[in-house]
Amino acid sequence: MRKLRTWLLPEWALPDHPLLQYELSHFRRHGGRTGYIVQLALLSILLVGAAALYAAIVARPASGASLTSLFWRSVYYPLLVLQLLTLIMALTLGASAVGGERSRKTWDNLRVTEFGAGLALRARWAGILYRLRAPITLILLVRLMLIAGILYDLTAFGGLYAEILGAQAKPPLPDWRLDLLLIALAVTVNFLLPIMQIALIAAFSILLSVAIRERIYAFFIQMFVVAVQLAFAAAGALAIAQMILSDASATSDWSYLLLFGYSAYGDWGLLLAQLGSLGEIWHRVPFGATISLGLMVLVLALGLAADGIMWLAARLSESRG
Repeated sequence: MRKLRTWLLPEWALPDHPLLQYELSHFRRHGGRTGYIVQLALLSILLVGAAALYAAIVARPASGASLTSLFWRSVYYPLLVLQLLTLIMALTLGASAVGGERSRKTWDNLRVTEFGAGLALRARWAGILYRLRAPITLILLVRLMLIAGILYDLTAFGGLYAEILGAQAKPPLPDWRLDLLLIALAVTVNFLLPIMQIALIAAFSILLSVAIRERIYAFFIQMFVVAVQLAFAAAGALAIAQMILSDASATSDWSYLLLFGYSAYGDWGLLLAQLGSLGEIWHRVPFGATISLGLMVLVLALGLAADGIMWLAARLSESRG
């Protein structure tokens, strides 16, 4: 496993890299591996408790509802809250990172090392993801459970569930193998999109810390980003709930754009994480089955965007300090 990690990760993201060791020294002073396990356990207890409470009060099972559907409904909103908190923490950790080094008079020493400003910032970027390991791990674990539910649901109706979904899509899909391919894309997006979103917001926060020295201005920008995320998630969830619950199919071009935007930036693909919800989208939204294909392209674009932002942050750091 260690050899595979060394082969896959760039040098600056390996735990034994000097700059990343410097970053993780702050983390280890606050508990290290033991702290990570405690955080993961506490977050798991809170998430399970919130999901159980939501299931008991709000998400009561409808007649004939499957176990996977009930689980998805129960964890949907608690997981949304966890994702938002993780986004806020990524913003805060990145936006204060360089400013903290400047205040301690250590940033210039880091910039003039043999590794340079670019690698120093990338190590800081990786350090943010390391520090957020507990919430990221829990987000991915819940999504893995939802993916297992999708695989289980595919065995329904004698293994013809995917073919039934494709036949009910608007327009109907021409081949059952295409149904499986699009479901596989939805599963892949469901797992990768949270990682890309957190990595992108961490990169943006680091660029913010380099470009804006005044912390008060950086704070207001952070609050603006969080407010936009909250407003978009709330408005998108309300609009999609009305669309899904209505009897008529969605015929407006805006319905596709709304679903794509909300899945990309509102709930990070959770809407596609249950086969029944996925089938409703395919059935009600024209060409809704292609949303997962578009989101896969977006995942690649987010990765390139995060790398580009880090490159820009390094250039600004070299020129402005």
